[in-house]
Amino acid sequence: MAPKKEAKEKPVKGDEAEEMVLNYMKETNRPYANADVSANLKNRVPKAAAVKVLATLAEKGQLTVKQYGKQLIYLYNQSLLDVLAPEELASIDEEIKETKTELEEKRKELKALQTELANKEALPKTKDLAKEIERIKADNEITLKALAPFRSSSDGEAAVNPLSAEETKKIDMEFNKWRKEWVDRRKVYKELLGMLTDGGQIDNVQSFEEDQGITPDDDDAKEVEQGEFVKIPPVVRTSNKKPMSMGVQKVLSTSVKRTASNGTVASEEGGKKKKAKKA
Repeated sequence: MAPKKEAKEKPVKGDEAEEMVLNYMKETNRPYANADVSANLKNRVPKAAAVKVLATLAEKGQLTVKQYGKQLIYLYNQSLLDVLAPEELASIDEEIKETKTELEEKRKELKALQTELANKEALPKTKDLAKEIERIKADNEITLKALAPFRSSSDGEAAVNPLSAEETKKIDMEFNKWRKEWVDRRKVYKELLGMLTDGGQIDNVQSFEEDQGITPDDDDAKEVEQGEFVKIPPVVRTSNKKPMSMGVQKVLSTSVKRTASNGTVASEEGGKKKKAKKA
């Protein structure tokens, strides 16, 4: 069954139309053209009638009119509006302040409710509760197994006693000490191996290490080496020239002393001693 059409109200004329237009212009207190007035009144005052009514009200001084181009704009005469007393204005200002305060409180309340709604929406849905419970139970089992050695046994003592803060600090100090030692020795070996390779004393690094009984790190050791606690921090170099570490200097000085039987080295040392005597 088709919906019934709303019955159109009959247009008003004469004094009734004039009173309707005047009341509308006073209540809204905004500038309008004749077409706007007719449309806003839902054509109860037709456009042709609105033109005449607005002109009549302007002649009576109840409306003011200004022309913008070819269009006439009407506004309720502001001098006819009631002027409030200072006490009434102060009362209205106070009411405005109270309304603003109430509005701010409502905004805070709205924000709190929106936050609460977001938190509740983030919770698992009812249909997902079974899976969530199973996941939490599995996590609890893992945690309980990890804590089992620290709990008291049948004899009242724990199988594993947690370390104290002093013991943990001591272990950290020992670890840092031997880690530094390992890093320094590794650095000395790498630098010395690089110098011997560049100088031509070593042609094949793999064969050299096999002859010297040097075992390279396996995959497990490399994984540990790249771990969070053992990984060597990157070295920032300020010059292209690689400084020779003290360890390499000691190794080289030892090797020079051991090759004193070489005639070239001996003659060079002797020449240096003679020059020193002459000086």
